[in-house]
Amino acid sequence: MSYAAYKMMHWPTGVDHCAAGFVTHSPSDAAAFFTAATVGPGPEGDIDSAAAASRPRRLGPSPNLVVAAANVLEVYAVRAETAAEDGGGGTQPSSSSGAVLDGISGARLELVCYYRLHGNIESMTVLSDGAENRRATIALAFKDAKITCLEFDDAIHGLRTSSMHCFEGPEWQHLKRGRESFAWGPVIKADPLGRCGAALAYGLQMIILKAAQVGHSLVGEDEPTCALSSTAVCIESSYLIDLRALDMNHVKDFAFVHGYIEPVLVILHEQEPTWAGRILSKHHTCMISAFSISMTLKQHPVIWSAANLPHDAYQLLAVPPPISGVLVICANSIHYHSQSTSCSLDLNNFSSHPDGSPEISKSNFQVELDAAKATWLSNDIVMFSTKAGEMLLLTVVYDGRVVQRLDLMKSKASVLSSAVTSIGNSFFFLGSRLGDSLLVQFSYCASKSVLQDLTNERSADIEGDLPFSKRLKRIPSDVLQDVTSVEELSFQNIIAPNSLESAQKISYIVRDALINVGPLKDFSYGLRANADPNAMGNAKQSNYELVCCSGHGKNGSLSVLQQSIRPDLITEVELPSCRGIWTVYYKSYRGQMAEDNEYHAYLIISLENRTMVLETGDDLGEVTETVDYFVQASTIAAGNLFGRRRVIQLIYEDSTKERYDCTKASLKKEAGDSIRIVELAMHRWSGQFSRPFLFGLLNDGTLLCYHAFSYEASESNVKRVPLSPQGSADHHNASDSRLRNLRFHRVSIDITSREDIPTLGRPRITTFNNVGGYEGLFLSGTRPAWVMVCRQRLRVHPQLCDGPIEAFTVLHNVNCSHGFIYVTSQGFLKICQLPSAYNYDSYWPVQKVVRPLNQVLSSMADQESVHHMDNDVTSTDALHKTYTVDEFEVRILELEKPGGHWETKSTIPMQLFENALTVRIVTLHNTTTKENETLLAIGTAYVLGEDVAARGRVLLFSFTKSENSQNLVTEVYSKESKGAVSAVASLQGHLLIASGPKITLNKWTGAELTAVAFYDAPLHVVSLNIASFFLETSEPAAPSPGPPDPLNLSAMVLFEQQQQQNSQQAVKNFVLFGDIHKSIYFLSWKEQGSQLSLLAKDFGSLDCFATEFLIDGSTLSLVASDSDKNVQIFYYAPKMVESWKGQKLLSRAEFHVGAHITKFLRLQMLPTQGLSSEKTNRFALLFGNLDGGIGCIAPIDELTFRRLQSLQRKLVDAVPHVCGLNPRSFRQFHSNGKGHRPGPDNIIDFELLAHYEMLSLDEQLDVAQQIGTTRSQILSNFSDISLGTSFL
Repeated sequence: MSYAAYKMMHWPTGVDHCAAGFVTHSPSDAAAFFTAATVGPGPEGDIDSAAAASRPRRLGPSPNLVVAAANVLEVYAVRAETAAEDGGGGTQPSSSSGAVLDGISGARLELVCYYRLHGNIESMTVLSDGAENRRATIALAFKDAKITCLEFDDAIHGLRTSSMHCFEGPEWQHLKRGRESFAWGPVIKADPLGRCGAALAYGLQMIILKAAQVGHSLVGEDEPTCALSSTAVCIESSYLIDLRALDMNHVKDFAFVHGYIEPVLVILHEQEPTWAGRILSKHHTCMISAFSISMTLKQHPVIWSAANLPHDAYQLLAVPPPISGVLVICANSIHYHSQSTSCSLDLNNFSSHPDGSPEISKSNFQVELDAAKATWLSNDIVMFSTKAGEMLLLTVVYDGRVVQRLDLMKSKASVLSSAVTSIGNSFFFLGSRLGDSLLVQFSYCASKSVLQDLTNERSADIEGDLPFSKRLKRIPSDVLQDVTSVEELSFQNIIAPNSLESAQKISYIVRDALINVGPLKDFSYGLRANADPNAMGNAKQSNYELVCCSGHGKNGSLSVLQQSIRPDLITEVELPSCRGIWTVYYKSYRGQMAEDNEYHAYLIISLENRTMVLETGDDLGEVTETVDYFVQASTIAAGNLFGRRRVIQLIYEDSTKERYDCTKASLKKEAGDSIRIVELAMHRWSGQFSRPFLFGLLNDGTLLCYHAFSYEASESNVKRVPLSPQGSADHHNASDSRLRNLRFHRVSIDITSREDIPTLGRPRITTFNNVGGYEGLFLSGTRPAWVMVCRQRLRVHPQLCDGPIEAFTVLHNVNCSHGFIYVTSQGFLKICQLPSAYNYDSYWPVQKVVRPLNQVLSSMADQESVHHMDNDVTSTDALHKTYTVDEFEVRILELEKPGGHWETKSTIPMQLFENALTVRIVTLHNTTTKENETLLAIGTAYVLGEDVAARGRVLLFSFTKSENSQNLVTEVYSKESKGAVSAVASLQGHLLIASGPKITLNKWTGAELTAVAFYDAPLHVVSLNIASFFLETSEPAAPSPGPPDPLNLSAMVLFEQQQQQNSQQAVKNFVLFGDIHKSIYFLSWKEQGSQLSLLAKDFGSLDCFATEFLIDGSTLSLVASDSDKNVQIFYYAPKMVESWKGQKLLSRAEFHVGAHITKFLRLQMLPTQGLSSEKTNRFALLFGNLDGGIGCIAPIDELTFRRLQSLQRKLVDAVPHVCGLNPRSFRQFHSNGKGHRPGPDNIIDFELLAHYEMLSLDEQLDVAQQIGTTRSQILSNFSDISLGTSFL
């Protein structure tokens, strides 16, 4: 394997940053829309929407939510539903309706736009000047010192770069002051009035971003804007402030404060740094300094400061007006400071104060606020989300502008948050990397009836990791309960002065959730519970699923991921020669049933020369002879018209009659080519704010998707829809206005099907409004796929279990509620339902198994017994008053039935202070009985602090069946080790154990492990991998001509399972392990002589995270991921001079992933037509990272690599990249200041290549011609790699 491809399959889901602001519309637009009673397009360009119902006065204009997850940027609109509405959110589980709070019955997040960037977002803020007719600008910061400002452009209905500021390169090298690495990237924050922004880069360089005057914006410069449109805040220029010149050494945080004519920047910094051993003598080392920023004169005088702040101060919060000032958040105390007054609050007994300081009030409970996230719910109430998942409310008690004291109260429990932001005055968003991110509505006062409704609901904390069926369908009634009691919080809110004399209730309701499967610490690949043993080919891959360890702490869970959908089968019948199926409604079958729940009356089946009609009652009965349908010929299409009052049927009369092709004129350059549009579909799904989607299917299998929006391009079109004297809109003029202003923007959709579709073929696109609570379309063909519309976002989920599908339709009757029917190419008609246990509003269908787990460390799956293991940690209450002792246990869970619950079948408790590090299923050869045994191996470590030498244990357990067919787990071996057991693996019947810096190979006697070989690692082994091959020795392999082939395995075949060996086979075993600091080592195991010897190693310094072998036919490569988010591929070539006589592993490729990869899993690639070659022994690596992303690294042949590499280099310049980021710079190896010699560029980036399909047809043809290939060849390579890595 000399070349590889990097491809993301499941993008990051863990939220790193979030912010709120009026990005897509201005506050005046939102206020006018929410209070209007006339028909007209909304602020998002709403098409054909009904009159907007009046919202509660408290809701007010709702800003957008901007979310960043690693390199993914998403902009959402908050759609609230009032109690008077009937819920226009459709039937998706994500649409919320339920308990009424403050006049709002539900709310949901609806996607406006999203982007995958060529760089991880380090910091984010929203720049807003507070004007009613001005939009906000999104400011993003990237490593090392890149800042990009984005504003919403109505012309493209998306974000466009308005300004870029880069302080990198040779001319800015002096800013680093000789340093090559920094602990964190740039941090950016905005002035409350939008006058400027500030970014801290390189530790002590403050970048000031000056905002332009009103009227200057990108859209205003490029295109004529309408008189009523709003412009966005735009950055005009930037300059630097060197904080070293201001006598600052260590800047911890900064913030802009309110209430000043000019922007005032308060900086929290440490003059004389201290550490834990010097706390007794140096404990108040921090101070804050307030600078008045004069951007015209570029001066920044100090106007006030405060010293003697605790050393553990880490965050500043600007207090909103009319109070103003700043809150200094410390781990053990909170301090308020302004130019005239100050006060403090102690949080626990660890807080200290300078000598001579006045007495400080203390909180009535003990809490630590380190790593807490905060947001303001009102001008005097700030909410903290602590590291333990508790929500605390801090009230700033003031009189006028004088703060009297600070009061802290416990509130509710929440997810472990990584970012928090308020959205208007009724919602806040809890972003999390460790659990599901939550949209929460809060209310200061609620009526008694509402409070009774809320308290009658299920009592639970605001946990994002509830079962999907309950959390996503009943989320509105999930009320946040108090940590210590079910009583509502009470605190005071009097305007001037405020106090705590009269208490006021605060209520919370979780309205929506964004699912997160990260961080992925470990995962297993095994058979599904409903696997089909008779499946063949690509359909066999749908038998497998991933069981992942997700989350952390109380948000720990198991996530079951499936790349494809396997429906729940109700019944199937044989039906050959089927051309199409349709279900229709009929008025006599309606009865008193609501239209949304109306049953279908007939199933129309088109055969080769006739039409069959079945009645969809309790049973499917044929009524072909008794209905009024035309059944003597094949049916083209059938459906309902006029509100389901009529049924229309289209039939064939002359099969040779040509149909008019309305699409030839739209493809100019391809007039003489074979590219044509064979099918069009346009549909608008439910929802007041929904916009139509347009789908076009090309004859080469490409599916194009466009999303409609409304845009008024000139001032002549800027006029509201006129009203009739009765106050109603003129629908004729409204329709003309909407059509005149109708535009479409291209939407990326990941459909890998590549097949020749005839122009006169049967329709392949079938839209549906309610299948299992979801809406979207189904694409039939050789690789059928579901395209589900969730939050106005397309989620593509293939269905491969039955192979090609000829026809599809929905079915809703007594026996199949909101199900569907499809006909396979083998001639079987199947009636099915979507599995209800899975959530499809994600990149892959996912089921989160939420159990009372405090921490999930490791998991694995045995394909025969379908067991899953996880580790749980609980706390003992007896020692809680002094200190917490973690007690771990390993639980064995089993799935009772497909789609059911996971039940704990057995638990394995750990000893006091013992922590399970690794859990694996191993196959050992019993030297006594001469048989192979499958055992559960557990490696542990005792965590006793740095003063006690590390030690651990190796545990072996066996599985047996009891008389009632229950699995029994029995301990068969236990032995203590001198070091922590970090990894275990089975090697040809032996057990390989990594214990600290030593690797030992042990044979199993049935009762004891006996060491037969060992190898001393440098420091600490973090990963261990095995590769076994058998060599055909009957005919020796001929030497290959040319340069020496690195580790030529031309006569070797991967030895995956235990096989019977004969005299003509010799087994070769290789061991790869990664060290915590000393990179990777490549070992060989020879059973003759019991030698575990070193073949080669990497002499560089590398902090390994995960390692694995990559096999491409006769070539063996070694892959490692590191702490700097890189991936390196090495190879062993002892005959090459650069290898130092075989001692050094050579670099084959290197690549910056942008995420910490925690595990590689080697899986065999599927054979495809384009990748078929002599290399049948080809494996790819599936990986998971801490951001919740899943991807693969796959070997490719040289011809494909050269072609796609040329395309990749062309796309760097041919595609306008969001935020102006350079993809080549992002993918370069990041050494983080360490010495590194650049390696070969032998990995292609499919994240960049994916932009090729988003180009116009002319651009695709031009780019393909410039690199000497064709568009069809490029798309064929894309499809082959996607199909070859369809592991699930």
